[in-house]
Amino acid sequence: MDMQGADDEIRQIAPLRVRRRTATQAEIAEAAASLFERYGFENVTVEQIATAAGISMRTFYRHCSGKDEALSVGLSAGPEELAAAIGKHQDLPLLEAVVAGLVEVSDSPVRRSELRLILGTPALRVSWLAAGRAAQEDLVGIVRQHFPAITVFEAQARAAAIISILTVVLEAWTAAEDDDLPLRAQQALRVLTDW
Repeated sequence: MDMQGADDEIRQIAPLRVRRRTATQAEIAEAAASLFERYGFENVTVEQIATAAGISMRTFYRHCSGKDEALSVGLSAGPEELAAAIGKHQDLPLLEAVVAGLVEVSDSPVRRSELRLILGTPALRVSWLAAGRAAQEDLVGIVRQHFPAITVFEAQARAAAIISILTVVLEAWTAAEDDDLPLRAQQALRVLTDW
């Protein structure tokens, strides 16, 4: 095989590795969420999570340093996922794109359950706050695409305001059983235009 053929093969293998890693992280998060919900965060061991996920302890520790990271692995990918979902709606005004992206990545019973666990567990709440900060940074570019004339500082301020509002929205939505996520997000984001 020539060097070009080897390079092409490596490019094809890399996405498979990424997909496997992502799938394993999702399995860990699902197993952890189920166990935490059933038995409580403090009563679940890493070994129980690994067993429920169908992986070895070694594989678990390749993806997470401990049980407190089992759900936060998904949180660390969340900001990129949210930014990508918002970015797909470039044809909409920014706040409508934000609502559409938020609903796309968050409006599910599984996500609501995961967020309940994270917000209800002090050891996991730090990851929630870190994900919010990362989401602000990821949103700056999207804000600048919608408003090319503003400065980076102004885009950072708008991104921070949007993510802070979405944090409040998600926390309220997680706490209430009958809350409508799109409606709640639209109402809350309206404060940015009602001043």
